[in-house]
Amino acid sequence: MTTLVLGGGISGLIAAWHLRQRGESVEVWEAESEVGGWVQTLPWDGGHIEKGPQGVLVAPGSAAERLFAEIGLETRSPGHGTRWVGKGGSLIAMPAKPPEIFTSRLMPLSARLRLLLEPFVSVRAAEPEEGLSAFVARRLGRGAAEHLLPAMVAGILAASAESLSVDALPKLRQWEAKGSLFKGLRSEPRSELRVPVGGMGMLPKALAAQLNVRCGLKADGIERINARWRVRGSGGTREVDRVILACPAFEATRILGSLAPQSAEALAAMPYTSVRLFHSRHAPLAPLKDGFGFLIHPTEGRGLLGTLAPSWIDPDSAPAGLMQLRSFIGGAFPTDAALEDWPGVFAALKAWVPKLEAASAVRELRADRAIPSPELGHRARLAQALGSLPEGLDWISNARFGPGVRDVIEGLAIWAGSVSGA
Repeated sequence: MTTLVLGGGISGLIAAWHLRQRGESVEVWEAESEVGGWVQTLPWDGGHIEKGPQGVLVAPGSAAERLFAEIGLETRSPGHGTRWVGKGGSLIAMPAKPPEIFTSRLMPLSARLRLLLEPFVSVRAAEPEEGLSAFVARRLGRGAAEHLLPAMVAGILAASAESLSVDALPKLRQWEAKGSLFKGLRSEPRSELRVPVGGMGMLPKALAAQLNVRCGLKADGIERINARWRVRGSGGTREVDRVILACPAFEATRILGSLAPQSAEALAAMPYTSVRLFHSRHAPLAPLKDGFGFLIHPTEGRGLLGTLAPSWIDPDSAPAGLMQLRSFIGGAFPTDAALEDWPGVFAALKAWVPKLEAASAVRELRADRAIPSPELGHRARLAQALGSLPEGLDWISNARFGPGVRDVIEGLAIWAGSVSGA
């Protein structure tokens, strides 16, 4: 069995690694000059910034832990630092342990008390598909859906929880299947954020070092030749038994064209969101220098979704004596014109952290169509996209498995066990 993987991002590299582990002949084409896609670490004056995710949630014995060990990736954890939510004009610490939610100011007392009923809520059948807000309201109460969920979802997916499918956060359905969310949480070892030494970009590099990866090759078309596939690209043609499209849905649509029109139609209907990122360096300031950062309730952020503290997550990201922040702007939310440039963003940050000093350095990045937005109906679109693909052709991405690197690693571990090697 010979396989060509089109896309050298995390999804494509992990898929290729699994296939190679079982002895298959695999080649990866990456259109850009570097592997990793959005998972890249960029140098910045004595430190670095992340183009995409800051780290990976890893639990003992998990697929992520096994993968890192097998590819020899060294990681470290900042620990379980404090996270805040911007709500009511101030930053409120997230409870470090579940019982602390009952004394938190994040939700009204009635909403906190409603959480006690969650273990007694009946498990709902997987079908029909449920909205994310409806799921949380059903299990945790309307208060949790209104006061707690919006900031969490905006910080992860840059989208409104009201528009999304529960499949946008796969762990929720997995936990409910065990009887309740609380029971599901208790059944799993506690995860911790882990960052590769040298930054997240070391993950795709470690994978690529064990694979046959060709950068600078972009696929232009695919056609069926007898029982095999012929792929045309900028570097010529390649005939293989199987092709895996490891790319965003909109890129897969371009490649599929008339080859699989129903799949292409479903993939084209999968929305993505874009954000702007402002990386800034400041004099250290509590509480930001000692914790993960904060997310803002969308109704109060005016387009500022939240701010992380990479210098706490990964101390190598900033020179000694400086605190590095990473602020997210936009997504699916209306954004104030004042947030179009750094002075406006800094003013917005000062509203939440009044003692924050002016930045000594700032760098802006744009993440265009970087985040999948699995809106209600995603399950049907995904089923159509996958079910209408011809034999020997597959599509994988975080829009299929979930938004986080952990979701992709876990999803591909299951995928690899179901893919035929004949």
